[in-house]
Amino acid sequence: MIRGDCSDLCSGSFKVTGLRVTRGWVRYLLAFTLFIVTVSAASAYLKQRELEDAPPRAVILDALNMTGGHDFSAECTRLLQAHGYQVNSFQGSQVTVDRFRGLKGYGIVVLRVHSGVFEGGAWLFTGEEYDGAKYVVEQLSDEVHISRTPNDPRLMFAVGSRFVERYMGDGLEGSLVILMGCDALGVNDLASAFCSAGASVVGWDGPVNLSDTDEAVLALLESLLGGASLDEAVAVAQRGGSALVIFSVEGAG
Repeated sequence: MIRGDCSDLCSGSFKVTGLRVTRGWVRYLLAFTLFIVTVSAASAYLKQRELEDAPPRAVILDALNMTGGHDFSAECTRLLQAHGYQVNSFQGSQVTVDRFRGLKGYGIVVLRVHSGVFEGGAWLFTGEEYDGAKYVVEQLSDEVHISRTPNDPRLMFAVGSRFVERYMGDGLEGSLVILMGCDALGVNDLASAFCSAGASVVGWDGPVNLSDTDEAVLALLESLLGGASLDEAVAVAQRGGSALVIFSVEGAG
């Protein structure tokens, strides 16, 4: 409630429920508010400029890295860095469930991991050994599963489409996700989840051996980074056997 009369206003002050507010105080509040708005706008502008000026980012999750022989991660990293990418590479046991949670914000995501179709969906195998006491909520929610490859007696964690849906959100907008394992596109649920997060997805529709997937993905990236379209790069990367496929929601029906 405002109390006062013309003399109060003319004198440069008025009362608001007993508090006398001067015109000088009002001007101070307006100036302070303008200052805060200006600083916030400038901060947002500078942050946006930093993001625009930052180099593109890529990540490699390589649970199949082996000592000796061909080092795919090193070769892939050199290729990406030569085209201006800032690359984070994680190998072997570093490829944990939590690493998969952190895929948001990368322009290129290379997943050199085993994959397979079971329980009605496609799953990506981590390099983290299974422990029934870990990720209990995720296991109960069918986001994380126990898995094993035919040639490895160890039990490992695997992540599926519900995991991607929960943790990726829209954090892969404009990204390219490359699924290097067998049957990653054998069913649509996993690729569809990555697409819902904003990504384009490339993967195999059937079994593939390690040397073929390594050669294909390096050829794909070299062609793509050289200026080819994704369709052209995938065509260059094809090998015998299973097909390397670009997943599309329209074609999934």
